[in-house]
Order: sequence, then structure tokens, then C-alpha cells
Amino acid sequence: MRYNLKKHEHIGLLLVFIGASWLGFSFYATLLAANRMLVNITLLNGKELLLFPLFYGIGALILTLGSIEIKEALPGKNR
Repeated sequence: MRYNLKKHEHIGLLLVFIGASWLGFSFYATLLAANRMLVNITLLNGKELLLFPLFYGIGALILTLGSIEIKEALPGKNR
């Protein structure tokens, strides 16, 4: 069976999946840290607060690169 997607479009779909998963993980880590601050079990130190922009930045970058790769995917058998 022949597929419509080329190799770089498969890589783009994989990048979109990884980027969305990474953003979900960073959202979960942010909520977990906020919960720890509310309960006051332990306060966040400076190193832990620097990880949040890193997580959101990498996730957004991977998601954007994946969407650029699959932007060229046109529907139909004969593209």
C-alpha cells in the first residue's frame, strides 16, 4: 500500500507528538510545583524555577518545527 506522506512529513508528525507531550509535561510540572508551594511542604529553590521556561520553550520549539514539516502535506493521492 502506498502512502501519501513523505519521509519528512512522518518526521513532522512525530515532532508534533513529541512537542505536545513535552508541553503537557511542562504544564503538569508547573501545576505540581504550584501545589507544593500552596501546601508549603517545601519551597521551590531558584534552580527549579529555571526549569519551567526551559520546558515550555523546548516544547513550543519542537511543536513549531513539526508543524512546519507537515504544512506541505496536501490531501489526495496525486499531489
